Amino acid sequence: MIIRKISAFVLASLLAGTAFAENVTLVDCTGAKVTVDLPSELVDIINENRTSIEAALAQNKITAATIQDVSSKVNDAYGKLGDYGLDSANPITDAQDGLDELCDIIVDVVPDSQMQQNVWAKAWLGSIFHIGGGLNTGLSFMNISPLLDAVDSLGISTSGIPSSIPFPTMTVDLRASLPFFPLDIGAAFSLLDTRKISGVSSVLNDVALEFYNFGFDARYPLIKKGPLGSMLSLGAGFYYSKGGVSFKDDDASASLNYKAATFKLDAQYSLKLAVLVPFVGARVALTQASADWEIDVDWKSVYKDESSYVAMAQDWGLLPTKFSGGSSCKFTESIRPQIYGGIGLDVLCFDITASGCFDFNTRIPSAAFSLRLSF
Repeated sequence: MIIRKISAFVLASLLAGTAFAENVTLVDCTGAKVTVDLPSELVDIINENRTSIEAALAQNKITAATIQDVSSKVNDAYGKLGDYGLDSANPITDAQDGLDELCDIIVDVVPDSQMQQNVWAKAWLGSIFHIGGGLNTGLSFMNISPLLDAVDSLGISTSGIPSSIPFPTMTVDLRASLPFFPLDIGAAFSLLDTRKISGVSSVLNDVALEFYNFGFDARYPLIKKGPLGSMLSLGAGFYYSKGGVSFKDDDASASLNYKAATFKLDAQYSLKLAVLVPFVGARVALTQASADWEIDVDWKSVYKDESSYVAMAQDWGLLPTKFSGGSSCKFTESIRPQIYGGIGLDVLCFDITASGCFDFNTRIPSAAFSLRLSF
């Protein structure tokens, strides 16, 4: 099972510790102090949870001798670091940093994926009624090299995994204009929750996917009909995205979730050359986004056949069952200047648009393609 493999890796990391041991002093059930040597990362965990650990030692009537025995077995496991295939001297820190780095990347890429929604080659501005809609797909490319480096250091091969991978988006887009009304208004939305689709949930088994997007914008004409059918418009819009992936079985669960709210201002210029509509634009996006991960493991269930010290270490809090982290940015921290452009094909009622975009802040390139009907 995926969760069992994740759990085994995290436990190996915890027991492996680091190349440096530190002293830590605990109070046993009699009130006596006992000092033991443990890997430094495990000492950090103990110090962060000292009150609950010592309460568990007292409740379970754990003596100094038992604490020393379990500590010795933990250090024995540390001596088998190479057996776990770990090349890192700090496996806990590297594992958490790698997941936090992934959250940093998601916080950057989700707002860029939002900007690929509802891109139309030309503005529909005034004089006649227009309505259109269809499907839009977009890709924003994530540089995951830092994450791959962290994973490599933990002894997990990343051979064959590209350093840049696409983050997809797919929406239903709508746009309309009204006679004598100097704006065209657009909307985009998508929704998927595999937990609510019985056929899909049974196929995915322990895995659940969820995402939700919606957005709207309006454009105002500065130039309606210039040379070569040129148009220049100013626009503003808002987009919101929320999603995540989770794994769960009887032994453990893991999840990664994100959300992003983005305001945008843009200017777009287009020409009408027979059935072709080339366009170029610039925008500024303001984003508030967050991404977080969490792992929850019942070690006693995962390692039923292991020696009893695993169960004892969990009961005392020496083996924490919950791990979490994440990343976020505020509107004032993420101002994104972007340039975009592309070409549209306007034939009868068919409206096909291909576009590209570059974010100067995150250095992320993106692309989009849409197929719509318009009247």
